[in-house]
Amino acid sequence: QDYEGELRVYVVDDGSANRDVVGPVHKIYANDARFSIILLARNVGKRKAQIAAIRGSSGDLVLNVDSDTILAADVVTKLAAKMR
Repeated sequence: QDYEGELRVYVVDDGSANRDVVGPVHKIYANDARFSIILLARNVGKRKAQIAAIRGSSGDLVLNVDSDTILAADVVTKLAAKMR
């Protein structure tokens, strides 16, 4: 993202059956302060996974996307501008 403000990304894994596959991806971002990986013990469904991320978040704007969503590089910048 090209957003110049503080950007935090919360990734929720709600009990994936393939954690051994996604585990290396989690490790890539583990030392990046912008990323928080939230591991839920079991699959609780999309809505509860979203709630877990929102409860753990901070800031003025929360953007929620699915794991298969691809965002254009300027989406956060444009959304933040519209919220002012």
